[in-house]
Amino acid sequence: MPLSTAAETELRDMLRDFLAAHSGVVAPTGEGKALEAWVLLKLAHTVHQSMPTWRVTLRRGDGSLLPLGASFDLPSQRSRIQVSSPTAPGYVLLEHRTDPDRRLELRGSLQWKGRSDAKHEIDVSVVPAAIGEAIRNNGGGYPHGLPVVAIECKDKGGYGPLDETRQTLARMYDLVLVTQPVSGWSCRIFETATNTNWGRKSSKYVSFFQKGTFGIVRAGSFQSGAGTLAAHYSIGHFPDIYRTNSSLIRLQASFRKTLATVSIF
Repeated sequence: MPLSTAAETELRDMLRDFLAAHSGVVAPTGEGKALEAWVLLKLAHTVHQSMPTWRVTLRRGDGSLLPLGASFDLPSQRSRIQVSSPTAPGYVLLEHRTDPDRRLELRGSLQWKGRSDAKHEIDVSVVPAAIGEAIRNNGGGYPHGLPVVAIECKDKGGYGPLDETRQTLARMYDLVLVTQPVSGWSCRIFETATNTNWGRKSSKYVSFFQKGTFGIVRAGSFQSGAGTLAAHYSIGHFPDIYRTNSSLIRLQASFRKTLATVSIF
């Protein structure tokens, strides 16, 4: 569904704050993509406004700064990280101002590879910049492992069924590296072009899921039984996201906590 007038105004205001183009068509028109863009920029904007130890910038597909007044182009469909090019889809770069190792890419519609070698699209996800740069500068490809942040965006009314949460959990199970890809490694995320890896291994699935922000954002609500499964595996439910301020506040708070603790991942 299209963004509400209020949500579209918010999207334009956030793009203006980041000195990007904010007139004309600014939201992707693909199914559900407008909500993804709104959520992604809401997360970026909360860091920009409330976490002064982090620098937040919009980037083009080659990693360069988005030029003043240029359009911030997110993927129109699910995609790998493309080879470095200024015309490739953009992303948000999050950089800690005093710790150069804490650099992250906030991305939309990114496909990750699981242990089964299946590809899983994550509507809004965070990949370490070291991984993104290694992939982008070596022909493009897919990150492997459990994202730092993984948000599913369901631009649907009504009640989200239990199966919706089961599907999200199934993706997380295939992505998480309880079994390490290379003997002697201890990592959370890796890529195969240069064997760059990041983070630490956990011994249990639940331990992995407790480190990060995972959730389902919905325009509508959830069936009551879905909440029990979600809570056990640290999958946040964020219903009525356009209308219920508490859902957005909880999502933003979880994201800020993840950034504050990402050095122990």
